[in-house]
Amino acid sequence: MMRWLRLRRMRRAFRALPERDRTIFGSVRFDDLDYIETARRHGCTVAEVEQTVARVLIALGRAERGDQP
Repeated sequence: MMRWLRLRRMRRAFRALPERDRTIFGSVRFDDLDYIETARRHGCTVAEVEQTVARVLIALGRAERGDQP
């Protein structure tokens, strides 16, 4: 499949995620914070950060493959 189509689906899936999931994921992936720093910044536990990152990666992977959520 064309790369631009996969990226468009992934971008749409990312925007559809709850704001909190996007910000936590962004802190880890884009701001390069570790899970402990991310948990402190967002007032949650490290386990919640781990779960959120996993949830976002699963959603993006499904979108890339064209799977339904």
